[in-house]
Order: sequence, then structure tokens, then C-alpha cells
Amino acid sequence: MPIETKDQHALHQARQTQLNKSSAYIEKFLGSKNRIEDYEESACPTCSQVASKELFSKNKGCYCPGCQHIYLSNPLKEEELIKFYSGYPTSSLEWHHNESDFYRQIYEKGLNMIKPSCAGNNMLDIGCSGGYFLSIASKQGFETSGIEPNKQESAYAAENGIKIAGATIYELENNARFDVITLWVVLEHIREPINYLKHLRSHLNANGLIFVQVPSSDSLAARVMRDACNMFDGIEHLTLFSARSLEIAFTKAGYSPINSQSVISELHALRNYLGYELDPYLANPEMPFQAEFLSAESIEASGLGYKIQAVYRIEQ
Repeated sequence: MPIETKDQHALHQARQTQLNKSSAYIEKFLGSKNRIEDYEESACPTCSQVASKELFSKNKGCYCPGCQHIYLSNPLKEEELIKFYSGYPTSSLEWHHNESDFYRQIYEKGLNMIKPSCAGNNMLDIGCSGGYFLSIASKQGFETSGIEPNKQESAYAAENGIKIAGATIYELENNARFDVITLWVVLEHIREPINYLKHLRSHLNANGLIFVQVPSSDSLAARVMRDACNMFDGIEHLTLFSARSLEIAFTKAGYSPINSQSVISELHALRNYLGYELDPYLANPEMPFQAEFLSAESIEASGLGYKIQAVYRIEQ
């Protein structure tokens, strides 16, 4: 059954308020960057092709037809992105507070994918924010730790009983091992996802799992709305996976697929966009374009949801 926030208009209004708060920070941060020294050129992160179609103008967002992957071909360097995240004035912590019911449902959906294949209960969540997911996982029997670069969020998590293992995975102790590592909307922020996934192998026990939720370049909302889609931010989302490119990345990194599913239809924004609304996320028209041929169920069942959830097992 599809999981949607009950009031999509209110959801996006709240998110826009947060984005407005951070716009000055983003403008100041990017304004201090040197286009030559602080950015780098990038090929497709999953198949290494360079000849790709430019899809949107923000830092040269490109589409790779070989693996149906979308990526920034001129992103900020990794060290600059860490600086960007560490001082970001708004956070997922606010989203979790404002949309707790939605996040609880989506996190439980992910846990239901993990549990049947998990050989143990030792869990690491990378990019754990204020620890909302880990608090849910701990209630279901997992022994939990988190990684979080944002200072505000990691402090909040620690104050609420979440064990914080560091700001990045490179701060983990060499002998730290887990039965499952989760990455909720994290992998799209990673400059070299295959190398990153290879590194995570060293922190997994035998038969260990990785769970990911990532924005999907297969998404109907992304395909239809293009630049108007929030997925294409031109800063943080360095790499946007299709179901095909996600499997390519994990296979190259030494993992086998267990399960995957398409989630979050973005039907509210799609209907508004098709109704010629100037802002499909913030519009609340009196007579919205109904698009009766679309439904949340059909979008997700067709693999066209806004995000992909997937579980992979380390190969021995």
C-alpha cells in the first residue's frame, strides 16, 4: 500500500519554509567557492561513460543512456560538500518533527525489507540525522549506532540516547563490524558511490546487508517535471540512480541483490504540474487536474515512484 503524507500541500509549504531559511547560507557558501579550485569534472559514476546528454543546467546535470543514470558532471569536491553539510542551518531533524507519521511508515517499510534477510541485530545508520530511524529500529530489537556530519543533528541524537560513531565512515574504528548498514537518502550525495560501497564491505559481518533508499531517476515525477522537480538540486544530489544503475553499482562493489521496491508516488506534484501550476509543490488549486489515469498504486507498481528502497548482501 502506498505511503503518502496526508496533506501534501502543507508538507511542501513546511519544506519551503525550511529552504527559505537556508537560502542565504547556500548563497553565501556557493559565493565563496572558486569554480576551478572547488569543483571537479565527473564521468558517469556507475559505468564511467563521458558522452552523456545534458539534462539540466545546474552544475551540468547529465543523463547517461547506457545505465539510465543521472549525475552532476561538475560537482563540488567532497571536502567542500562536507563543509556544506556540517554548517547547514536546517536539517532532516525538522522534517522528522513535522512529518513524523510519514517517516515512521516509510522507515517501518524499510525495516520490513531488512528483517527477513538479516543474520544479526547490529545496525549502523549512515546519515542518521537526529536518530528517528534508529529509535524505531531499536524498538524492533536492533542494537544501533549512527554516523552524522551535521553538528546540530548529531548533538540532538546523542542527547536522546543515540550512539554516534563519528561524522563520516572514515572515523569508524577499523575493527567495527555490523550486520546491517542503512543509508537513507545518502548514496546520492556520494561522489564515487562504487568505491564508497566497497569501503563499507570492511565494516560488514559475514552475510551482512546494506539497505538503501535513494531518489530514482526512473521516477515519473522526475521524467515529467525535469528542472521543476526537487530531485535536481544541482548541489547535494551528485548522482541519481535508476533501478538499473543501482544494481550495476552494487554488483561492481561486490554485493548481490536481495529485494527492491519503488516508493512515494509524488502524485500531488504531478497533478499540479500537469494542471499548469507555476509551482507544482506549493500549489493548492481549487480545481486540480485530476489525471484519473494516474494513481499512487499504479505509479509504484510500475517502478516509477520517487524513490527506490533496496537490500543487498555482501558477497563472500
